[in-house]
Amino acid sequence: MRVLLLTIAAVASAALAASGQGVRAQEISPAAAADLGSKIAFVTDRVGREAPDEIYVMNGDGTDERRVTMTESGNSLFPDWSPNGKTISFHNNPVEIGGPEIFLINDDGTGLIRLTHMSEPEVALGAVNPSWSPTGKKVAFNSVVNADICVINVDGTGLTRLTDHPANDARPDWSPDGRRIVFNSNRDGNPEIYAMNSDGTGEVRLTAAPGADMGPEWSPDGRKIAFESSRDGNREIYAMNADGTDQIRLTSNSDIDAFPSWSPNGRNIIFHRQLVQLPGLDPPNGSELFVVTADGSQETQLTHMTPASFSAFASWSQGHASAPSADTP
Repeated sequence: MRVLLLTIAAVASAALAASGQGVRAQEISPAAAADLGSKIAFVTDRVGREAPDEIYVMNGDGTDERRVTMTESGNSLFPDWSPNGKTISFHNNPVEIGGPEIFLINDDGTGLIRLTHMSEPEVALGAVNPSWSPTGKKVAFNSVVNADICVINVDGTGLTRLTDHPANDARPDWSPDGRRIVFNSNRDGNPEIYAMNSDGTGEVRLTAAPGADMGPEWSPDGRKIAFESSRDGNREIYAMNADGTDQIRLTSNSDIDAFPSWSPNGRNIIFHRQLVQLPGLDPPNGSELFVVTADGSQETQLTHMTPASFSAFASWSQGHASAPSADTP
């Protein structure tokens, strides 16, 4: 894949302008058009299919992959960047713990700490799908057995359950201003997208479509929400206004498109697409990372490792564009 960097285009344009020559329009890939210096965390089995899945980091244009986690057991999954772009939260299910828990690690692989203790015998829940608050002081996640949305301080204190429903409430994401949390739930039948205040009050349903709507993520300016949906018979990437209006489909193909994450400037969305059906292996095996523009007009493939290795569950840093208010509660 040829990637044309913005800096190169800018230098060339300036040189041509200075010489009085016309400048021919260049096609810039969505990844190259993202914020310079951005980073993408993702999950892969680069070290081998029999080894645990690990978290890697690469540049926003898909270059310079490097490994972050060195997992002894269990799979490291669902990375999410802290707002300052220095720490990654994720969940892992080490055999010695007995269930999934949320961990924090620096983006250079140092400073690994366990944040949650939800798999203890007296709790027997587990914790998955972490999401940072915009101030970096809290992490939202969903418990496992009864699948409710919870919040915890980054020092491990203040564990609070925000939802308490017999249905499955999962995959939370915090709004850029810290006031709202969006999540998916099957409390009304099919999985749909809901939003609530960050203290658990004020729930509203944002989608109502056949199939499953899942994995919502706020845009950096808080005006849009990206999500995946099977409403048209196949899992595709969609976007809508933050109030649930103007739902539009961004991808359209016969493969599975899942787990969207916005670029820092809000112009692009990264997701994984299952390109290869590997015998005996479930998705995301056979998947690669793609980027689509926020209006769905252009796609770029970032990784090219299938069928030997998959790339999935991407999270794009740095942080949010709007200044966050203090997290509540």
